[in-house]
Amino acid sequence: MSETGKISNPTVRLYFEDAYLQEFTARIIGREIRESLPVVILDRTAFYPESGGQPHDLGWLNEVRVIRVEEEDDLILHFLEKELGQDEVQGRIDWRRRFEHMQQHTGQHILSQAFYELVKGETLSFHLGQEESTVEIGLPAIKDETLLKVEERANQIVFSDLEVKTYFLPEEKINSIPLRKPPKKAGLIRVVEVAGFDYSACGGTHCRRTGEVGLIKVLKQEKIRGNLRFSFVCGWRALREFENRRRWLQDSARLFSAEESEVFACAQKNLAELKNLKKKQKKLEEKVSFYEAKEILERKPEQIISGLFPEKSPEEIKFLALHLVHQAEVIAVMAAFKNDGFHLVTAASERLKIDVREIISFLQSQLECKGGGSPTLVELMSPKKEEAERALKLVVDFLKAKTGRS
Repeated sequence: MSETGKISNPTVRLYFEDAYLQEFTARIIGREIRESLPVVILDRTAFYPESGGQPHDLGWLNEVRVIRVEEEDDLILHFLEKELGQDEVQGRIDWRRRFEHMQQHTGQHILSQAFYELVKGETLSFHLGQEESTVEIGLPAIKDETLLKVEERANQIVFSDLEVKTYFLPEEKINSIPLRKPPKKAGLIRVVEVAGFDYSACGGTHCRRTGEVGLIKVLKQEKIRGNLRFSFVCGWRALREFENRRRWLQDSARLFSAEESEVFACAQKNLAELKNLKKKQKKLEEKVSFYEAKEILERKPEQIISGLFPEKSPEEIKFLALHLVHQAEVIAVMAAFKNDGFHLVTAASERLKIDVREIISFLQSQLECKGGGSPTLVELMSPKKEEAERALKLVVDFLKAKTGRS
C-alpha cells in the first residue's frame, strides 16, 4: 500500500454529506506506522478528525478499534489499536460520542450567536471537552441577569426546532450571506446555517434541527486574557449534569436532615458555627501552649529546644515556640507535619540578639523549602515530609555552631 506522501486522491469525507452516517464501506489506500501505532488511510470515511475545537471520532474498522483520527492535508489518518489485515473495510463510528459532539457543537453556534445578538460578544475560541465545553467571548464582564437572557435566547432557538443546514460556497460568494465572523480559510467555504438565526463557516458535524441539541445550560464563567470563558453543556450532557447536581444536593440535604431548598441556609449556619469554634479552639491552643512551654522549661535546661511534633498543627508549634522564647532566654526549633510536607518554626528570645533569618538561606541550600520571617521568628515549609527530622537537625547544628550554645 502507498505511503501518505504518494497518495494523490483526497479522502472523501462522508460526514460532510451525512453527519448521521454511522456505518460505511471503504478501501484502504495507504498504510503507515506512527508513534508505534498502525495507521490507515481510506478512500472515503465517516470518521471526523480532530478539528475546529471538535474532538475526533472513535469507532471500529472491521472490529479493530480506531483510537485517533487526524487530518493531514487532504487525507484522513485512522490510528488503530492493532494491525488490520484486510484492504476492504466496514467502518462503524461510536455514534453516542459523535451525536454528543454534534449536540455540543450545534449548541455552541446557537449560544455564540445569542451572545452576539444580545451583547455584541464575539466568539474568540471554542473547545469541546469530555465533560463540558467552553466558549471564549470577547467581553470584559457580564451581569448575571444579562447572561440569563443570553441563555434564554439560546434555548428559545433550541425549542423553536429550526432547521440546521450545511452547504459549500465559493469564496467570491461568501459575502452573500451574513456570516457571524469572517472565514479562516480561502477557496470553497463550508457554511453551517441555523435557519434565519446564525451563519457560520465551520467544518464540524451538526444536528439537523436545533431541537436535537436539547437544553443549553451555562455552568460557570472565568476570566481569560481579559475576556470571559463560559463552560456549558447541551443535550445528554445537560441531563447528566442535572442528575449529578440533583444527587449532590440530595446528599447534602440528607447530611443536614433538611429539605433541599434549605441546604444553603444550613451550610451558612454551620460555617458560621465552625468559624466561631475555630476561634475558640485557637484561644484554647494558645493557653495550652503557655503551660506546655512552662513544663518543658522546667524539665529541659537546654538553651536550644527542638522537637518534631507529628500530633500538632503548624499553628500549635508556633504558639509553643513563642511561649518558650517569651518565658526564657532560649531558641526554639520545632516541626509539625502538614499534608504531605512539614512546617518548621524557629524562634529566639529578643534578649539573645540573634537573627534567626540566617537559617533561611542555609536550609534552602540543603533541601527544598520556602518561607520567611523576622529576626526573632522564622517559618519554613517543605513539600517533603520525610525530610522533617533532617531539617530539624540541620537547623539545630547550624544554630549551635553560630551561637556556641547547646
